[in-house]
Amino acid sequence: MKVESVLTNKDVPDNIRDAFNECIQPDEQLLFVVVGDLSLKAKYETTAIGVTGSGFMVYDPERGEPLKKYAHSDVSDAKVKRMYGNARLRVNFKDGTHEDVFRFTYSVATLADMAAAFIENIAAGKTVEEEYDVVAATYEKLMNVCPKCGRTLLHPGAECINCQSKGKIAKKLLKYVKPESKTLIFCLFLSVLTTAVALAPPYMTGRLVDKVLPDKNRGALGWIVLALFGTYIFQHLIGALRGYLLRCSGDRIVLSLRNDVYKKAQSLPLRFYDKTSTGSVINRISGDTNTLQAFMLRISQEVVVQLFLGVGIIIIMLILNWRLTLLSIIPVPLVVVGAKIFGRKILPFYRRIWRRWAGVVSVLTDTIPNIRVTKSFAGEERTVNKFKSYNSEWLNVDMSAARIATVFPHIVSFFVTCGSLLIWSIGGNWVISGTGGLTTGLLVSFLSYASMFYGPVNFFAYLNDSYQQALSAAEKVFDILDAEDEPDEAKGNCPPITGKIEFRNVNFSFDRTKKVLSDVNVTIEPGEIVGIVGTTGSGKSTLVNLLMRFYDNYEGEILVDGVNIKNIDLQYYRSQIGFVQQDPMMFSDTVYNNIAYGKPDAHVEEVIHAAEVANAHEFIARQPDGYDTVLGERGVGLSGGERQRVSIARAVLKNPSLLIFDEATAAVDSETEHLIQEAIERLISGRTTLMIAHRLSTLRKANRIIVVDQGRIIENDTPEALMELKGKYYKLVQIQTMADQLARSKKEENFD
Repeated sequence: MKVESVLTNKDVPDNIRDAFNECIQPDEQLLFVVVGDLSLKAKYETTAIGVTGSGFMVYDPERGEPLKKYAHSDVSDAKVKRMYGNARLRVNFKDGTHEDVFRFTYSVATLADMAAAFIENIAAGKTVEEEYDVVAATYEKLMNVCPKCGRTLLHPGAECINCQSKGKIAKKLLKYVKPESKTLIFCLFLSVLTTAVALAPPYMTGRLVDKVLPDKNRGALGWIVLALFGTYIFQHLIGALRGYLLRCSGDRIVLSLRNDVYKKAQSLPLRFYDKTSTGSVINRISGDTNTLQAFMLRISQEVVVQLFLGVGIIIIMLILNWRLTLLSIIPVPLVVVGAKIFGRKILPFYRRIWRRWAGVVSVLTDTIPNIRVTKSFAGEERTVNKFKSYNSEWLNVDMSAARIATVFPHIVSFFVTCGSLLIWSIGGNWVISGTGGLTTGLLVSFLSYASMFYGPVNFFAYLNDSYQQALSAAEKVFDILDAEDEPDEAKGNCPPITGKIEFRNVNFSFDRTKKVLSDVNVTIEPGEIVGIVGTTGSGKSTLVNLLMRFYDNYEGEILVDGVNIKNIDLQYYRSQIGFVQQDPMMFSDTVYNNIAYGKPDAHVEEVIHAAEVANAHEFIARQPDGYDTVLGERGVGLSGGERQRVSIARAVLKNPSLLIFDEATAAVDSETEHLIQEAIERLISGRTTLMIAHRLSTLRKANRIIVVDQGRIIENDTPEALMELKGKYYKLVQIQTMADQLARSKKEENFD
């Protein structure tokens, strides 16, 4: 493996790449490269350490011998020694000597720690394959972090939302504004119209003070009052129409945005939800989309209006008196500088506020649906204390932000007030002294225009606050919208599925640091009923998760009827699998719709037949509204066994080619287990079936048993053959038999 394809934190310069390639032997494989930024002489230079399975090479242009190679077999240990502002990788050799081989700043320290651990572990006799997984995981985490701001990226190598140009974010949001462009342009026209009309009253007021009142002209007074009345009616009528149109447009914008976010949330892989709480996702769909809606409307409307108003007022003020105009804009530079400082300080707080509030929502989404668990374990007080704790954290951050967010507006208002006082003092003196050609009416008009002018100044000063809130919300929304979908590159490829399953050399790890499945090889023939057993955490459910394509980042191949499952249309493939979980999830809907979830267009007769096969028709018929009975959240209204049988009916109606039962009878009593077993036996006839079970009595119909232990298949044969083998399966049967006998004995004692 040459340098071009290895793991590295930066692009490897051509001279270093060539030097490494020349040094690598034909049978060697370069595993990873750490590109450094200091020479051993503490000068800023591009250096690098390249590691293979047999040794490592260090390139340092400040040395007499730029490239030096070392063997792992000569190493005793390797450690990173941190110093002030930089660090060194020191290697101790078995001959008693030591050498500082690599120097770097703290930006490379994590990778250097990883390289040192790899070299030391290989020298100690550990396998390259095992240690390389740790290296790959370290690089993957590094690639998930923005090198500029340190924020987590959507996926390795993705563009950082925080650091990308704001024009790109605006372009993404423009997609949702564009369908409403005609309405928004019309609203903008109305805004310009009302703004232009709003410029007239101050001028009329000046004429009133200078001409009408001194001349005691009642006719002119009546006309001016009437004109002002008409102006105000026009403003408010047009304003009401504009407000209604904007409200409707805004609702349609947020509707489209929410739909897209929710749709994308449905198509994200499970590994996204492994790292992101449901409370956080809910908060993005509800709260953050509202924030973006408000900001988009503000940008598309108010910015243009306020800019037009500010420019118009400045022109009028210059016409009235250019000297006073210059005085009135003195506070503006101070406000602009203050707004920039305010924006830099407030943005981190908005991000922290979002995280704290997402934490509060997560507590709500965890505890409210699980209120029965809370009450059954008398955990009300603990739950309340937890909620109070998260709420207090949010309050502390919000109050810290409030200190900045409330002080800044008052500072702006103070400067604006000072500008008005400046106009009063200097303009008033000019009126009193009769200099500067300024009249009382003109001063009153000018002050009115000045107060109007400070409106746009305040708007643009506070716009940065709204922008920072919207930017924080946009980052969270685009975390979902820009995330990678579940891979479905074979869309449209829908081969017939008869049920042959093959795992070929399958290895899987959630984070590449610990393998959950190792070297899994197994073949299941069509129509075979296979039981999967093993201790908790052995990897049974992970096998099923990979077969369901909940995770695709595994090594090896999984084939169904000879076709790699990655080459089958994802939705079609899953539609051919009936999956019955240990804890069946029900929707807050009718029993009928819960059964028909996998086949919404099913006839009533089909649904009832599926319920009868699942031994569910009898208890459904006893419900107050039968099949139309609406279940509570997560199936409240049915017992655990009843929910399980509804889940089996759902699978029956689907008529799948493959069946998977994940602990289907783990949490029910013996009588209910018997009913479920009857339903399962009807359902599995002629279908390839995988049955994960702790309760081994569930597997009485299994043709074959697969025993999984620590991610490996250690036994794979008929139940009879495994009992004769007296291995792991035999021990599990013995343990469970003893447990059942003990339970029966206690039951008989209690009965006596």
